[in-house]
Amino acid sequence: MRLPILVTLLLVAAAATAAPVRGDERPLPTARVSVQEGGQATVVRIDGIITPELGDRFAAVMDALPPGRPLLLELNSPGGYTSAGYAMIDRLLAERDRGRRIATRVKGGENCESMCVGLFLAGRPRYASADAVFMVHAPRGLYSGTVTVKSTGRMIERLVGLGASAAWIERVKEQGGFSGSVDHRETAAQLVANGSNIVTDLTP
Repeated sequence: MRLPILVTLLLVAAAATAAPVRGDERPLPTARVSVQEGGQATVVRIDGIITPELGDRFAAVMDALPPGRPLLLELNSPGGYTSAGYAMIDRLLAERDRGRRIATRVKGGENCESMCVGLFLAGRPRYASADAVFMVHAPRGLYSGTVTVKSTGRMIERLVGLGASAAWIERVKEQGGFSGSVDHRETAAQLVANGSNIVTDLTP
């Protein structure tokens, strides 16, 4: 019973220290984070946009997990800040290196887009319902909409490094998926059929 209380306190503290934004910027709504104890793993669910505030809350949740406790990360997100997403990915990989078993999941009728795909790839195994929708594209500046070769190259490098098929990435590039003008979407069933290696296990 102590873990949910500790997680709640840590999330409140993280929210209280959120960084201010410039007067000409509208802060993005931060994703909701929920924690539920399952029989064999702790289920952490993220609903919404990946922001620096979410990164802080996620770190607090990870800090509160008992050492070695398996984690199932459930995602339903349109993506968000690459800096926050990369930091969350690095934390997941560090936890795996320390021996924590981490799986990821996207349920039926839900989406995992943009930066969310990197988070999804940080798990193993990676579960998704056949009709779950995934999207990749070139990262864009939040307020400028600018696409750069450097940020796009880094995104592709991270996706491949996390396990995405290089051949699949090349096919997506040929279809304009990382050009900055196309959001490339596939269902989980299509990803498996196309050999993307993004989804490892289809679920009902």
